[in-house]
Amino acid sequence: MSIGTKRKLILYIFLVGFSAILGPLYGLIFIPDLSNTPLGPLALDGAIGGALLFGGLLLLWPSRVCAPLRRLAFPWHVLFLLALTAISIPLTGSISSSIQSGQLFLLLGFGPGWSLYFYILAIATLTMIFIQIAKVIGPRILGNMLIGRYHNPVEERRIFLFIDLIGSTALARQLGDLGVQHLLTRFFFDMGRPVAENGGEIHAYVGDEAIITWPFRTGADQGNCIRCFFAVQDVLTANAQTYESQFGVRPQIRAGLHGGPVIVSECGDTKKSIVYFGDTMNTSARLEGEAKRLEKDLVISADLLQAIHLPTEIVTENLSEVTLRGHDSPTALFALSRTGSMPGTGQRVVEE
Repeated sequence: MSIGTKRKLILYIFLVGFSAILGPLYGLIFIPDLSNTPLGPLALDGAIGGALLFGGLLLLWPSRVCAPLRRLAFPWHVLFLLALTAISIPLTGSISSSIQSGQLFLLLGFGPGWSLYFYILAIATLTMIFIQIAKVIGPRILGNMLIGRYHNPVEERRIFLFIDLIGSTALARQLGDLGVQHLLTRFFFDMGRPVAENGGEIHAYVGDEAIITWPFRTGADQGNCIRCFFAVQDVLTANAQTYESQFGVRPQIRAGLHGGPVIVSECGDTKKSIVYFGDTMNTSARLEGEAKRLEKDLVISADLLQAIHLPTEIVTENLSEVTLRGHDSPTALFALSRTGSMPGTGQRVVEE
């Protein structure tokens, strides 16, 4: 099970438990006389409704099945939310009544009335808004901002992966600025899932480049930061025909990977951002430039490579030492590829 899936399941279980509390809360707000309405069935209704509602928002909505809908404008997201709410309420009533009576019930009516729909819709809307904010800021960053962790600068050990789309300048001439931006929008959308599954978070999009980061231990564990790069390559390969039909090209990527201490700080007033400072960031960006110069898919610093337990399918190539721009001393570099891959292409070799 991937890191992203584990995190999602933990959050899902927590929200279902929280929904069991929201059931009795609904009774306290909207039912005048609770003397004949035990809180137990209301808690059961809340848990079942939460399982359906948050199952749709956390498990179904981010899935590949709903990917075409997620590419649409936000009003379509709201339509999905309304449909999910309309479906979950009668299903909750049917499942809850069946469990309590031991018989199968199929309820298609409004049950308690419109108050329940507005109550559930309000909860679902707040959840959807929170999810959208978390997507913009990043869930971990959002949590840390809410508790004020980065109000004053702090030092953390982190890993950074700078991913660059190969040949973006030529693509801009071929597709035009608007066309290449459509390509980048699709590329950044497609890379989101493999990043999340490998425990990473996208810090920023800069032109044709994406900056992905991990807490050092998370990124180094089982080579998650390395697996992430090749998972993004696999997504591009799997969607190569779609890219070619829409844009006339099959995009490829290169990247630089480095880790170490950084200073993290919350900056700004009317527009707040979490900013990373330090040589680790600069070195990571320089390594992406070295990958371009050396025509390698993925270049990693020797210091980070020594801290990672490499996946068995990863092959290393010593690139010797290079004095990076802004550095006084040389940095040892390695190129990484997978067994059965053609160096410099990211394409898998199929043996017949």
